[in-house]
Amino acid sequence: MKPPLRQYSDHIIIAVLAVLSYVLFFHGLGDVGLIGPDEPRYAAVAREMFTSGDYITPRLYGVPWFEKPALVYWLSALGYKIFGTNEAGARFPSALGAVICVFFVYWGGRKFWDRATGFIAALILASSIGFFSFARAASMDMPLTACFTMALVFFLFGINDQTPRRRWWFYAFYAALGLGVLAKGPVAVVLPALSLGGFALLRGRLGEWRTWHLKGLWITAVVAVPWYLACTIVNGWQFIDVFFINQNIERFTTTIHGHGRALSFFLPVLLLLTFPWTFLLISAVRRRFGKNEQLLAWWAIVPFVFFSLSGSKLPGYILPMVPPLALLCAKELRQPVSRTYKVAVFIEAGTMVFIGVAFGLFGSTLNVDPHVSGTLIMVVTFVMAGLLSVIALWLKPAFLAVFNVAAITALVITATTMVFPRFDLTDTMRPWRPALARFVADDQT
Repeated sequence: MKPPLRQYSDHIIIAVLAVLSYVLFFHGLGDVGLIGPDEPRYAAVAREMFTSGDYITPRLYGVPWFEKPALVYWLSALGYKIFGTNEAGARFPSALGAVICVFFVYWGGRKFWDRATGFIAALILASSIGFFSFARAASMDMPLTACFTMALVFFLFGINDQTPRRRWWFYAFYAALGLGVLAKGPVAVVLPALSLGGFALLRGRLGEWRTWHLKGLWITAVVAVPWYLACTIVNGWQFIDVFFINQNIERFTTTIHGHGRALSFFLPVLLLLTFPWTFLLISAVRRRFGKNEQLLAWWAIVPFVFFSLSGSKLPGYILPMVPPLALLCAKELRQPVSRTYKVAVFIEAGTMVFIGVAFGLFGSTLNVDPHVSGTLIMVVTFVMAGLLSVIALWLKPAFLAVFNVAAITALVITATTMVFPRFDLTDTMRPWRPALARFVADDQT
C-alpha cells in the first residue's frame, strides 16, 4: 500500500529543513578561528574536560572556572569527538541547538495550526540573521534557547491536550527546564516561571497552574541537581560564591562585569536578531491572539523585559525570544494581504536601500573590508528592494518567505566561501598557530 501524500509532504519538508540547517549552521563552521574573548575560553574549558576526563569541574588552563554550568562543555567534548579538537567541535553545541530549535518550531507550528505554518515558522527562524549567527558561535545562549524552545513546545502540547497523556508533555517540559539549568543556570527556571505567571494572569485563570503538574519540578531537579551537587562537593564554597553569587545575582543586579548598557539596549539588538523578518511583527501584533498566541507573546516579552532591567546586558541574552516570534510571524504570513503587511514589507525594502547607500557611499567610513565592493553591495540591495516592492504590491505573503530565505541562504554561502577566509587571516589567532607550536607543547595549543 502506498504511503499517503501528506506523509510524502512531511518527508520533503524535513529534508528541506535538514539541508537548510546544514547550509546555515554547519557549512564552514570551523573555517574561521575562535573570535573574541568568550569563544576561546569556552573552547579551552571544554578541551580540558575532554582531555582530562573530569566532567565535573570546569577548568581553564588548569584552574577551576565556574562562570558557566557544564552542559555546553559536555556537548563540545562530543563535538571534539566528532570533528576533532578544533573550532567546529567547539561550536557544535550551538549549531546542534539551532537545529533542535528549527525542528521543534516546525513541529509546534504543524501541531497547532497546519503544516505550512510550521514550515514557514522554521524557515523564518533559521534565516533570521541573529539566530544563525549565534548558531555559528561557541556560547551558552543557543543551547539555552534550544532548551527553552523544547520547553515551550512541550508546554503548548500539554495545555492543548485533554487526554490522560497530557501529563507526559508537562513532564517533558520540566525535563527541558532541567537541561536549561545545566546550560545557563537558574535563569532557565526564572524566565519560564515569569512567562507562565503572566500568561495565567492575563487570561484571568491563575488557578490554571494546578493543571500544569507542578510535581514535575522534581524532574527538573533530577536532571539538573546532580552536577551542581557534585561540583559543590568537589569544590566547596568557591563554586557557590563564583557561580551563584557572582555570576548570577551580582551579574543581574550590578555592572560588576562591565556589561552595563542603556535600558533601550535590546531594541536594536532585537532588530538585528530577527532581521529580515522583524517588520512582520508590526502586522503580527495587530491580530487577535488566542491562547497559544498569548503564550508565545509572553515567552518572547519576558526575556526582553527581564534582561532590560538587568545590570549586565549582552546581545545573546534575548536570543530565546526568536523562536516564539518566528511562530507569530509565520502565522501572519498565512493571513490575507493587509495594508499593515504591505507597510512592513516596504519598511524592509527601505532598509535594503539604506544598507546599500551606507555600504556603497560610506564604506570607507564604516571600515568595510576593502576587498568587498561597496558598489556591488549597493546594486544588490537596490535590486532586493525592488523585488520586495513587487512582493508588497502584487504577490501573496508566501512569496516573501521564499525571497527572504533565498536571499539569506545566498548571503551565508557567500560569506562562508568568500568573506570568512579573509576575516580569518586578520581577526583570529589561527594564522599564528604554526609559530606558537614551536614554543608551546602540543597538548597546550
